[in-house]
Amino acid sequence: MCCGSAPAISMTMALAFLVGWACGAQDPGPPQPASSANHNGILQQEFSDEFNGQALDTAKWDNDVADWGVWSWEPENAWVENGCLNLRMQHREHERKGKKLFYTSGIVKSKASPIRYGYFEARIKAAPRFPGVSPDFWVYRGEKDIWTEIDFVEITQHDKNIKLMDTNIHVFRSPELPNGRKNLHEHREWKAPWDPREAFHTYGCKWDDAQIRWYIDGQLVASRTNEFWHQSLDVVLSCGVRPPLHTQPSPNGFPTVCQVDYVRVWKESAPQRDAGVGK
Repeated sequence: MCCGSAPAISMTMALAFLVGWACGAQDPGPPQPASSANHNGILQQEFSDEFNGQALDTAKWDNDVADWGVWSWEPENAWVENGCLNLRMQHREHERKGKKLFYTSGIVKSKASPIRYGYFEARIKAAPRFPGVSPDFWVYRGEKDIWTEIDFVEITQHDKNIKLMDTNIHVFRSPELPNGRKNLHEHREWKAPWDPREAFHTYGCKWDDAQIRWYIDGQLVASRTNEFWHQSLDVVLSCGVRPPLHTQPSPNGFPTVCQVDYVRVWKESAPQRDAGVGK
């Protein structure tokens, strides 16, 4: 089914339901998380997008984020078409602060006030070019005294195995870390039984004050206690440069595009204090 097309009431619709939805198609009724363990939240519209419009909603998403490291984010590399967010990476030589760089990429970051805790989910198809191109779904925020980051998924960032995916977490400049440490980095991998370039898959994370849990296609794949990730964070989808392109740039296979069918964020309502009291 073409991205963004509406299914007709016919055998085609029945078949689409059985084999899985193509990019842009939706189940009837309010969207529900792929993970059945997280069907108890309220959809947060300011962080959610079906990407079914004619253009990127720039009132909701910043696609001109400040560059850093080897990443040069350009607005031309993030656009909506046929029911998908498209994030492109191009081979384009340029300089920043006297350093020669070789790629520009697409990114969108939420403009709403940052969010703390919730269930986060995106349906993503990886870019054809491998290795060196990583679609990423994550939350982060850098402030004067602290930067925290939760990587819900980093896809195809390993140059030797396309099926390895990362669910990493980071803390920079935190006064909370023990033993006088300022930074904390944890790396974990999950090996998929499929090639993430061949179809859309659903990547999710439940983040609350006690735990962080990672889900892929609705299944729990990793978890850890939440000791330090209590800062309100921005929601980000991006296409990032990865090895070996950091040190061995090549124009082969570029431009290349990863696609996002949707991003959705839910927050649980607060428990009722007594009868008749809302959230």
